[in-house]
Amino acid sequence: MAASAAAGRDEASPSPAPEQVAVLAQFVAKPGRESEVCDALLHLVEPSRAESGNVSYDLHRLKNNPAAFYILANWTDQAALDQHMASAHVRALLDERVIPELLARPMLSCARLLSSPDTRPDRPRATAGSPAQVTLVPFFTIKPGEVDAVRRAHLAMVEPTRGEPGCLAYDLYQSREDPSVMFFYENWTNQDALSKHMNTPNFYRYVRGEVDGRLVVPWTAHMMAMISQPSR
Repeated sequence: MAASAAAGRDEASPSPAPEQVAVLAQFVAKPGRESEVCDALLHLVEPSRAESGNVSYDLHRLKNNPAAFYILANWTDQAALDQHMASAHVRALLDERVIPELLARPMLSCARLLSSPDTRPDRPRATAGSPAQVTLVPFFTIKPGEVDAVRRAHLAMVEPTRGEPGCLAYDLYQSREDPSVMFFYENWTNQDALSKHMNTPNFYRYVRGEVDGRLVVPWTAHMMAMISQPSR
């Protein structure tokens, strides 16, 4: 999540919510302390969602490493995020119950939303604790001068993908620290739905055809399970 040497070579991409700030936070528990970290992080969810300026706040766990947890939270602006980070409930839980149980300090990365929010009133919803459901967060580190082309290709994927069977969420973000890094936040009903998505003509046309050749390294992805009840 650290800024690469490519930072600054490309500018921030246009956003439908330019003031909004997303935070992707990683927490890795010490061996044997996974339950304590999970419980403490879950206690952050509802108070954080109740704060002024919170748009969404969801907790996930890596499927291949139960010690690793990720929070993706969206805030209306930087001031709302700063107020959240300074709030008593956050400081108490992090300082007293979370950080002492971690292998290292939490890693935080800020991002901007590039795709338009999915405002369909009848859109399908993710659920917490589903053994089949998959949250996927693929990261793309883009070659200098290719950010806008990748942005256009990724955005062309958004609406068709949201209409695919089994798609529960599909949003594109760009790192604020390093505009050459983008990631999707995806939720799928099950692995079969995700696998079918990765074999659609649109996926081959845009991701394989227009994105892959513009990356510094092949894209990688975190596969997670959602453990907080999703925001509504």
